Amino acid sequence: MTKRLSTPARSLPHSGNIARWTLPNGIQVLAYENFASPAIVISGYLEVGSRDEAPQGTGLASFAADCLTRGSARFSYAELYERTESIGASLSVGSGTHTSGFFAKSLAEDAPLMLDLLSDTLRHPRFPAEEVEKERAEWISDLRERENSTRAQVGRAFHAMAYPEGHPYHYPNGTIETVQALSREQLVAHHQQFYAPHDMTICVVGAIKAADALAQVTRAFGDWANTRPARAPLPDAPPITGQPRRHVPLRNKSQTTLQWGFPSLPRSHPDWIPAVIMNSILGQFGMYGRLGESVRKEEGLVYYIGSGFSGGLGPGAWSCSAGTQPQSVDRVIEISRAEVKRIQDKRVKAVELDDVKRYFTGSLPLQMETNEGLAGRILDMHRYALGFDYLLTYAERIGTITAGQVQAAAQRWLSTENFVLATSG
Repeated sequence: MTKRLSTPARSLPHSGNIARWTLPNGIQVLAYENFASPAIVISGYLEVGSRDEAPQGTGLASFAADCLTRGSARFSYAELYERTESIGASLSVGSGTHTSGFFAKSLAEDAPLMLDLLSDTLRHPRFPAEEVEKERAEWISDLRERENSTRAQVGRAFHAMAYPEGHPYHYPNGTIETVQALSREQLVAHHQQFYAPHDMTICVVGAIKAADALAQVTRAFGDWANTRPARAPLPDAPPITGQPRRHVPLRNKSQTTLQWGFPSLPRSHPDWIPAVIMNSILGQFGMYGRLGESVRKEEGLVYYIGSGFSGGLGPGAWSCSAGTQPQSVDRVIEISRAEVKRIQDKRVKAVELDDVKRYFTGSLPLQMETNEGLAGRILDMHRYALGFDYLLTYAERIGTITAGQVQAAAQRWLSTENFVLATSG
């Protein structure tokens, strides 16, 4: 077992007070002591998600993850619910593109029970047929609602155009047809093939000594032995050429939702901070930045508008989204493209940059007022290889961002000429 542990200190999480171990079976354990309240959070992920699905079986990873809490070798769904509810605790599992995450919250004294429940849920799910069908019914109901949602349809069309077939980002997270076709046997096989300890990271934050957290995690997960196949590298996302468009018509909709953009940078890229500061000025800060000022306030063309980078482990998209009248779509695109070109061609004003930088540095402490927030930031530092002193130097790095760096990020990561446009309404 590898161990790196420093004496805890009352400060931001950093390399000196985040305890880190790697268990013999590969599980990476992170622990941060916080005795401000008697509670703990247990959060983490396994490296299994929709990128491990076949295109004809979309939704498998998320559906399987949602079924994990429907019953395990030791606990039925009702028993799991009763055990957590009776102590005011919570436990959940979900899946995304790259990872499947888990979350548990309880009083510190209940940590052994919560880790037992979590271990049995992740390692020994039963996928009881009756509960699988209940989960499937909920999924189908949600997917039917999404079929009538302009935002959902636009997001699906946008990703289908922005990423080529074969790329995990191209496909939706399940369709009515694929989810209806998923069998219990597929769920069992997916779990057996992809859930493995050497791809797992678990973070314990709260009123528990780091050494005790390690002991409890080791007791619950230390004997887990399973292997999974090596992942193929994530495919590239080729640059967009031209301006392909796709419209998804929906009946009885007076409003059109639009989304235009392109693949962009991952969260781990060195340009991330100047890029998100640039985008905050463009389409987020205050009433949605310059886009909100020009397209919504001055022109009155939209109900809402904003822009953002999705980030993540791969080439997440930058996109601008808005809700408008059908006859205003082209004008909204025209003005929003002009705002992108303006931030590329001319450096932002000092007052704009200073306001956004103050917002970024001022909001960081708010993100870490709870154990959930602390665990989230610690896991981000680990997942994206940011270094465990990232938070210590965050304010300094924000403070040194210049207008020139903001302009350079806009020039490198945004385009007004090559993008996809999805609309629905």
